[in-house]
Amino acid sequence: MPRGLPPPLALAYHGVDDVPLRRDPDHLFVRPQDLRRQIEKLREWGYELVTFGDLAADVRPGRAALTFDDGLVDNLTALVPILQELGAPATVFVVSGWLGQAHPAAPWTRIVSDGELRELRQAGVEIGGHSATHADLSALAHEDALDEVLRGKQELEELLGEAVEVAAYPYGRTSPDAIRAVRDAGFRAACSTSARGSWDDPFFLPRQDMDNRGGLLGLRLKRDDRYESLMRLAPARAARRVGRHVAAALK
Repeated sequence: MPRGLPPPLALAYHGVDDVPLRRDPDHLFVRPQDLRRQIEKLREWGYELVTFGDLAADVRPGRAALTFDDGLVDNLTALVPILQELGAPATVFVVSGWLGQAHPAAPWTRIVSDGELRELRQAGVEIGGHSATHADLSALAHEDALDEVLRGKQELEELLGEAVEVAAYPYGRTSPDAIRAVRDAGFRAACSTSARGSWDDPFFLPRQDMDNRGGLLGLRLKRDDRYESLMRLAPARAARRVGRHVAAALK
């Protein structure tokens, strides 16, 4: 790795909103102010921010991608203004069968509508596939996984009038059959979550999960791919649980 450049990095977010932890047990939301701080810190570390598609096409030190799963409406109303303010690109992986519907894990909000999806793309956000129904592809045989991801890809392409070339595995879970299905569907790259994958495999690229109320120390550990291994240690898990309970009680 060239001296002074941080390692390649892809961050996995969902929504952009100030949601109390007690209302967000899955930690799907990041506060706008936290996202701004994280973008500023990435640049301070020397990162060039690129779309996931650009990162996948040229994986090298000093490049980072901001990605957002599912296609929540706040990606248009809250994320896009931040991206425009800071001059940052991003990629949103959209569940085609959820368009216009309430999010299953956050029913007070919803996924973008057909028209909002087009607005998101027109704002310069790269759109990727996240399957048709958010099925766990790792639990499906190849043909069923292929039907799920190909349908999602085609539905998005019909709405956008352009190719959708990158994908994210729902729940971050994958398998050899799922990876082959994504490749057979015509995607050129795909990513997981929780640091699973390899920068040498374009169909199993790693992303680091970004949680509600996550701090800059956590971001630093994720940058260096140390976060997941540390969290597997029992004391770290206990400390994280305590921290979450304290934060929730203070809200």
